[in-house]
Amino acid sequence: MLCQEGLPDDAVVLVPSLGPTPMRVPDGAWAMLVLAVDVHGDVDPDTAGKVALFAGTWLADQPPADLHDGDLVIRPLPPTQAPGALVDDHVADVEMLLAHRGRWMPLGRWHGLDERWSWTLAPTAAATMSLYVDAAETLSRTVVLASERPGSSPLRWEGTVLSDLLATKLVEYGEELVWERRAGAVRHTARLRIDGTLMLADGESVYATPAAAATALSGIHHHGWTAWRRTSDGRTLHDLRADLRTQRDR
Repeated sequence: MLCQEGLPDDAVVLVPSLGPTPMRVPDGAWAMLVLAVDVHGDVDPDTAGKVALFAGTWLADQPPADLHDGDLVIRPLPPTQAPGALVDDHVADVEMLLAHRGRWMPLGRWHGLDERWSWTLAPTAAATMSLYVDAAETLSRTVVLASERPGSSPLRWEGTVLSDLLATKLVEYGEELVWERRAGAVRHTARLRIDGTLMLADGESVYATPAAAATALSGIHHHGWTAWRRTSDGRTLHDLRADLRTQRDR
């Protein structure tokens, strides 16, 4: 399934469940980064609202929110209960946070969920990822259109991580990115524009974020940063973003 959906090898598939559902954050981890969510729409009444895919990967620590704008994480935690009560290992409280405007914003906390907590959270995760992609696309549209006017100077959409990667030369304008799905049978390509957006191989489709490009191509809500790799050396945008964090920490 990881190969089919173009997900990294360390991804955890929560739905459909291929093993025990995590009920706690593992030792040495902070939260699970949501990588992909697929919830059926209302076209078919028999499947409407059903979760087809929910996957993520564990983050070792809490990354700076400004470098992870748009990232969605979930944290399964010990349930809130009366002092002295026996801990039920089959029940968890689960919180969801979104990196937005330089901080990790709490979106909600679900109390006393059982092993099917991932089914409960998936629709909220899908809706959040969809809304964030739509907002990013709307904010970038003015810059994209302005940069394409005849005689205009190339503009860069300031304040995004992709534009920061370009500014620090960790990526170069015009570099090709690739995303392989369906066990390598489907190969998507895109190029980085000078304004910090991604242009797909058709030469017309332009997206403000890796998530928006991956979501448009796959038809599911996708994180994007772990999907796209630089063609020249195979490094993911996720890895290059980690390099940017290292530079800032020096």
